[in-house]
Amino acid sequence: MKIIISLGLFIGFTLIYNYIQISRFYINKPTFHSQKLSKGLRITQISDYHSNRFIDTDKLLNEIKKFNPHFIVLTGDIIDERTEDIGLALELMEGLLQINKNIFYVMGNHELDSIDRDRFIFKLNEMGVTVLNNENRVLDIQGEKVNICGVTFFTSKRDYEKALDGIDFNNYTILLSHSPNRPINYHSGQEDLIISGHTHGGQIRLPFIGAIIVPGQGLFPKYDKGIFKLDNTILYIDSGLGNSLIPVRSFNRVQISNITIKGE
Repeated sequence: MKIIISLGLFIGFTLIYNYIQISRFYINKPTFHSQKLSKGLRITQISDYHSNRFIDTDKLLNEIKKFNPHFIVLTGDIIDERTEDIGLALELMEGLLQINKNIFYVMGNHELDSIDRDRFIFKLNEMGVTVLNNENRVLDIQGEKVNICGVTFFTSKRDYEKALDGIDFNNYTILLSHSPNRPINYHSGQEDLIISGHTHGGQIRLPFIGAIIVPGQGLFPKYDKGIFKLDNTILYIDSGLGNSLIPVRSFNRVQISNITIKGE
């Protein structure tokens, strides 16, 4: 009887713990510095949402509104390849657009594999979200120019160079890429900040060790989540607001990132 009770308590604890990990989002708040900026820059990043129905969307939007970002970046896999109703993701987009009209999106592998890919991208364009497909935009933030570049998931070296084509590197330059794998190989060192997702931080992590496995990097990867230095470029990987395959996480709550860049 004691064994059955203990087993029941363990299973109950595990289910509650996992529910917290997949539903109670954490807000990561990385801060960087740049001599290219004289004023501060605030960016909200949402990655790998996978149409997570467990998230309290109203609370999420309120937290983003309090941060008051200058713009919002969506680094792919906002829907899941198995998503049958893209309405949940579009509702999130509507809420984000009420906070800030400057939203930039790059496609992830799950959108590529979704039967609703074209309809989802069409809706984003229709709503006013800027979809970056190996291209760039220049945004004026309080009189300062910021380059925002975006690459596709299966970007080639040529595509990567196309995304950076024609920009003034005297401006603060941000590159959006769903996966960090190609920027690690392709980066020119002229990008100030690369913002990625895709890894989910391994989804299941071990204390003091980190991610067990990450797509494209194999077992115990180096680039799992957080901040990495690539020559003169900073790579930041967000571990995502949702889950793929199965809704399981360990030592790795779902999250968004409110990024601050301080001018010098």
